[in-house]
Amino acid sequence: MFVSGGDGWTVRQLEKQAEKKGISCELFLLNEVVSRIDGEPKFSCRGEDLENFDALIVRWVPDGSAEQLIFRMNALHILENLGVKILNPPSAIEKCTDKFYASSLLEDEGLPVPKTVVAEERDVAENAFEEFGDIIVKPLFGSSGTGMVRVDNEDLADRVFRALEFGRYVYYVQEFLQHGNRDKRVFVLNGEVLASMERVGEDWRTNCARNGIARPCDVSDELEELSLKAARVLDCEYAGVDFIESEDELYVVEVNAIPGWENLQSVTDTNIAEGIIDYLMEI
Repeated sequence: MFVSGGDGWTVRQLEKQAEKKGISCELFLLNEVVSRIDGEPKFSCRGEDLENFDALIVRWVPDGSAEQLIFRMNALHILENLGVKILNPPSAIEKCTDKFYASSLLEDEGLPVPKTVVAEERDVAENAFEEFGDIIVKPLFGSSGTGMVRVDNEDLADRVFRALEFGRYVYYVQEFLQHGNRDKRVFVLNGEVLASMERVGEDWRTNCARNGIARPCDVSDELEELSLKAARVLDCEYAGVDFIESEDELYVVEVNAIPGWENLQSVTDTNIAEGIIDYLMEI
């Protein structure tokens, strides 16, 4: 088994559980992959032929140029076609990485998502701000709350939109929903809820990377149904599905196809890494 993602806490937990079950585990980074087309596609990393491994767990896709990212994802697709089990599947990673595409797919299947406007023209973003009054401006790609800005006045809106215009970014504007500085993360694996937590933030950003505090939480029937459906819609075999509750309504705000679980593990008795390894051993 290969694990892509450096040597962080999550990767070490997977490696530990794999070794406990007698599974050989190698670590590598996607930017270290070398491809050779010479009669048939071949992929290698650190002297190992990747197509000889039974499974590859993707724990991180490094930042890079458009060419680099496309090559890395295409490598995963080709390895999958060669019979290597990729977790999560490349299609799931691609869908979840793009917040616009993910939200659109979720809404198409009837899942509740915040009102969102996505455009390349600044005047469209300005009109969205006038319509909603209080917005979150997000990068199209990103995680852990990085790059998110709450905009609730015209001066800040002008500065933020000017910066995005200068950088030739896409405007991703989402209506801000009051949620008591709380959200919920539901961890789904193989069509079941494995664990869950509530995150309480110091402000509207609840990410633990932003000093949010993790607490245990129960999963209602509605929350379970929405979590499983969200993961299924985006092709995720495992996922972290994030919700906020506003005025007694649940909204899906993100589905993470490469979810971390260090904070979640601290508030649950379920061994999440063991669950993932056991799942791979069964398929």
